[in-house]
Amino acid sequence: GVLSTLPFLYILYVLFVELGKSLDRQPAGVAETVGRLRLLLIATWGVYPISYILGMGGDPTSQQFVGVQVGYTIADVLAKCVFGLTILKIARMKSLAEGMKEDH
Repeated sequence: GVLSTLPFLYILYVLFVELGKSLDRQPAGVAETVGRLRLLLIATWGVYPISYILGMGGDPTSQQFVGVQVGYTIADVLAKCVFGLTILKIARMKSLAEGMKEDH
């Protein structure tokens, strides 16, 4: 509940305030990609509490349990895999802008 929300709020602060300060100094395309990454993070992390809340109503059933687990799985795939691939894309864009070969 509340205790798990505090680190989340700090991460949002860093993503939107601190990281936002550096976006104008980034290579072409990086700022736009980081902007999409921040929205992806909020959207995917929002699935966790929604899935949890949907699983809280009434007597627990197997369908309810499966629904919560499916929600968590979708959030995990998007939050971890897509987030990781987007970070890789940003790293490659920055490396190319700094003169690294594309096949490096």
